[in-house]
Amino acid sequence: MLNKKFLPVFALVIACFLILGTANISAQDSFTYWSMWEEGEPQQQVLANAIQDFEEEYGVEVDVRWTGRDVITALRPRFLAGENIDMTDQSGEELYGGLVAHDVAQPLNDVLEMQVPGEENTVEDILNEESYELYYTEDGNLYMIPYNFISSAFWYNKTLFAELGIEAPVTWDEFLEMGDILKENNIEPVAFGLQTGVYQDYFPYLAAMRILGTNKLNEAAADETGEKFQDPRWVRVGEIIRDFTPEGEDLLMQGYESAEFPSPQMDLAMGITGTFYAGSWIPVELSDAVDPDWEWGSFQFPTFEDGDGEQTAVESYPIGFSILDNADNADLAKEFIAFFLREEYANEWVEVSRNMTPRVGVEPPEELSEVAEALENAEDSFRLWDGVQADYPSWYDQVYQPLTRAIYQNEITPEEYAESLSQQTKEFWE
Repeated sequence: MLNKKFLPVFALVIACFLILGTANISAQDSFTYWSMWEEGEPQQQVLANAIQDFEEEYGVEVDVRWTGRDVITALRPRFLAGENIDMTDQSGEELYGGLVAHDVAQPLNDVLEMQVPGEENTVEDILNEESYELYYTEDGNLYMIPYNFISSAFWYNKTLFAELGIEAPVTWDEFLEMGDILKENNIEPVAFGLQTGVYQDYFPYLAAMRILGTNKLNEAAADETGEKFQDPRWVRVGEIIRDFTPEGEDLLMQGYESAEFPSPQMDLAMGITGTFYAGSWIPVELSDAVDPDWEWGSFQFPTFEDGDGEQTAVESYPIGFSILDNADNADLAKEFIAFFLREEYANEWVEVSRNMTPRVGVEPPEELSEVAEALENAEDSFRLWDGVQADYPSWYDQVYQPLTRAIYQNEITPEEYAESLSQQTKEFWE
């Protein structure tokens, strides 16, 4: 037991520690934040409210620039030219590919240990570990703290499926049966477009997750010999992609080769197609386009009896904050990160943006309940594109994407797809 005569001294020591712990923050009266959101977006409105509260509560100023989705591209030349930018936000893949890979972000492990202002818990206590655990680097550092949690799925209208007697498929055979029923009712099974940006890249990587397992695409992309792509299971991945095309089971919407954004998702909203694979932002994007009786449903990429991957594995796609290297006001920016993770802002995030939050105990929007359940029940998780876009962006652009387009257009066979992945990966690293 502590001797009472030492209590005044002990109290003084504690007070000194508290003063020293806040000295850096109190010395910083502003920080600069470049955001991925644009003014007027629901996400921007929630952040703007929190920023205003933070400024009033701390007596500081946040210099925020609502830059848009190309925020990493926009800030890098300014930052490298010497302009101070303290903090930014984007998806984990964009942050790691655009900042961490170039050594211009700083570790945020210490933020996990910070107490959430006004609450008893630390940041680590209130965050779902699945929202950030895949983003530790080999040296044990974490360069992003998530505040938004996305995953992907096939999206559909429950009202339509009920009318047609379709149960949401789980296995590949059930998925093909769903396609047959939709086609019998003059509905194209899958909305899809080769000109719709990254949407085209989902199915090859998801098939790889099911057939080979998580991190296998990433490992193969990093193999300078190209030999990992000689595994015959990559031919099976090619066969699954071919089955989506007219050369296989003919599941894709007509004209998919030339379809551009937002044509495929609008076809879903109009009932021309039955499903569309995308991130959990789709219910928000199409909220004004669907009928009043539309009820959102989702299901995961199908499972395969011959798959060696974890069949319950689900994509983990966080959006979060990063602090740039040598930021002048890093301590104040970190305090805002912890501040924004308060329960009140997590609830507001869900209510206003209709997105999921990585904060535990906060219910997702109703339209995302099934994808949230899939995340909760998953035995494994994987990064978007298995991390290859962030870890090997040039390989992703020069090898993965062109071969993806080639097999969708039936320019190559599944066997040629696997062989080309092997040969072109070897040539890429040479």
